[in-house]
Amino acid sequence: MDDTWINCPHCGLKHRPRAQGLCPRCGRTSSASRASATSIPAIPVAPSIPVARVAPASPSVSMPRAPALEHVPTVEHIPPIPLEHHPLREHLPALERAPAQERAQPQADSSGTGVLQLGGGILLLNAVLHLFEFLFLPSVSTDASLRAAQLAGTLIGVGLDLLLGVSFLRGKDQLRTLALIRLVVGMFLFGGMSLYQAQYLFTLVVVAFSCGVLVLVWGKPSALLAGVGLTAVLLGVVVELFGFHRLAETQPLADRARIALRPDLEGRRFGEDMSIVGDRHAYKLRVPSDGWYRRKAEVARVSDSHIDLWLTQPDGNAHLSVAVRDWSDANATDLREARDQALEELKRQYPGFQVSETSDNGTRIEDPSIATLNGGATRSGQPFLFEVSLHKVGNTLLRVTAFAPNGSFETLHLHGATLGLRAN
Repeated sequence: MDDTWINCPHCGLKHRPRAQGLCPRCGRTSSASRASATSIPAIPVAPSIPVARVAPASPSVSMPRAPALEHVPTVEHIPPIPLEHHPLREHLPALERAPAQERAQPQADSSGTGVLQLGGGILLLNAVLHLFEFLFLPSVSTDASLRAAQLAGTLIGVGLDLLLGVSFLRGKDQLRTLALIRLVVGMFLFGGMSLYQAQYLFTLVVVAFSCGVLVLVWGKPSALLAGVGLTAVLLGVVVELFGFHRLAETQPLADRARIALRPDLEGRRFGEDMSIVGDRHAYKLRVPSDGWYRRKAEVARVSDSHIDLWLTQPDGNAHLSVAVRDWSDANATDLREARDQALEELKRQYPGFQVSETSDNGTRIEDPSIATLNGGATRSGQPFLFEVSLHKVGNTLLRVTAFAPNGSFETLHLHGATLGLRAN
């Protein structure tokens, strides 16, 4: 069987004789004598991939057709290309477009996140403004239930704004539904309260601000829609700041903040030696010291319907009031008897009331125009000093009462303050 095999003298391939005498590897003639074939050692090489081809036809020589399974190379031997010269990948236009699309998607997400973070910053600013509104903007209503609802709404609104603002600034949008509920409920709640108190401009501010923030935090608005929402927010903030500025011109904001939780007080602060005119009668009462505020009439008259004026000093827990009655309603023949009636009322109101001094400061002993009494009692578990003066002006009896804790009575110059009433 070995006699039928030959070695190619060019590449050393051991193969069977071919009809054309060509080497199946290198394509050159491999016809040689048997002796030379046997003398050339066989060189082991890797098997090549057979390629079937049809031998070219020659017009001059008629050659028999090669067998169908004969493997004949089509070209000369080409040495293998080194691996480092092989291209890493083919050029595909689709692969070049993919990174551009991937870059466009993060850019759109970054734009949406920026708008959301802007809304979060505005919510944090609104938390501060919300406190300012409750503390400094004047409240027309003295209804305790309405003020309690405003306080509760303020605390809840501030807490939610802080929570939502921090979450949105961190780029998280899981609380968008909560933000929608907060903005819609706040718009109707605070807008409705402002509308009830006839604060129409503030109602418009609440609606514009809520709608503007809602546009920024809900979904991914377009540039035009985000601009409209931001404009509405800025207009609302400008109007609020302008309102704070106007309020500060009429009264210092620090004074308003001190009585923010006292809806029974008027917003104006009275200083020392200022005079207040009465409502039911023509008189003037001198303010004894600084830091006094007037209580609203509907609140002051709850305990006594005859009270015309009630001043209070929150820092010293001091009070100064004026009650106006017709002389016929006093059921007294003179001021001494009217003073005795006032003393009985004080003893009923404050059991254990002790009189320390009385005096008559009239033109005649038997018919004084002013009668006073001083004493002390325990009020809310704390010792208080009292001074009461009764003034007779025609057919009108004016009773001026001052009381304060023992430590602040003299400090606030309440001794003799009830005598500072001047009838016109």
